[in-house]
Amino acid sequence: MKLRPALATLPLLTALALLGGCASPLAGKPADQATRLVLRENLQHASYNFTGEMGFSTLHGSSEDDAKPQLRYTIDEVARSTKVTVSGAIDQAGKRMELIPAFRFERRNLQASVTLPLELNLQDFSLLVDPSAFDLFVPELHSEQPRFVRFQLPADIAGKIPVDAMLQALPGLVDEGYGKVAPQAFALETLDATAKELGASYQLRIAMSPQQENQVLLHVLDGLAKVVTQQAEHDGRPQDGKQAEQLLQLVRELTQSKTAEQPLSKSVSHLYANRRGQLLGVNQSVELNTPQLRGQAYIKLRYSNHGKPVFVYQPAAASIIDYDKLPKPQWLKGLE
Repeated sequence: MKLRPALATLPLLTALALLGGCASPLAGKPADQATRLVLRENLQHASYNFTGEMGFSTLHGSSEDDAKPQLRYTIDEVARSTKVTVSGAIDQAGKRMELIPAFRFERRNLQASVTLPLELNLQDFSLLVDPSAFDLFVPELHSEQPRFVRFQLPADIAGKIPVDAMLQALPGLVDEGYGKVAPQAFALETLDATAKELGASYQLRIAMSPQQENQVLLHVLDGLAKVVTQQAEHDGRPQDGKQAEQLLQLVRELTQSKTAEQPLSKSVSHLYANRRGQLLGVNQSVELNTPQLRGQAYIKLRYSNHGKPVFVYQPAAASIIDYDKLPKPQWLKGLE
């Protein structure tokens, strides 16, 4: 008789335990904190495949261009017919990234595409490039197909870059940067068709001005420069730290100049995340409103295979040739 109350409450306790185990880290958080958590998670566990597309919904030139109907039509049609698609994989533990951009021009009766596979390896600061798309213009590449060309930083330069410390600091710096943005820039949205397609449980919105975006960027760059400076001082190379500070100052000046030139441009991003806080996709629209360009651009990114990225290319040593050993065309020899 005494067992019946306990048995009656068992299903309820089991359900509560399951719900507690499945509780989302985003549950109950304000939009700004939830967004920061998703972005931090995406950087701390950067191990996934991604695909994306970038292009223009509409594009117009200057007011002088708009006064010429044929030129206005051509600018808009060419822009909307041109897309950049991208796919790839990131393996943070292996410090390896594969990037396969494809530049496409598509009309009803005309299609053209150029693909340039790349692989960046931060273990040895090397970049592999598949140049086969360009061998028609560089005959010296004919004998090297299907080999990748490797570009590599000199060891004395690569040895001064504290990549491990920078990667470790990056998630926190991005989190801090977004933490400086007003909470009103973030919102939790009702799930749309893209969210349902991706199986997302959360849809978050970021709407920032160029000034706010640059504020985040500069905070991250300041932090990374500090990491480089501290490591240089620790290793007895203070001059390298000064060079990092000089480079940061140059980036600051360029960023401020860009902001001054594009005061009316703005972007809105929609982030899609699952219950675990993993980023599943991003839809971003960018409004251009400058004297030279006016229009609407878009960026779509999708993330998959979290924790188990799949690399398309697995080049063996025999499939790689270093740039300095590559036969050079005559016109390039004259520049060396």
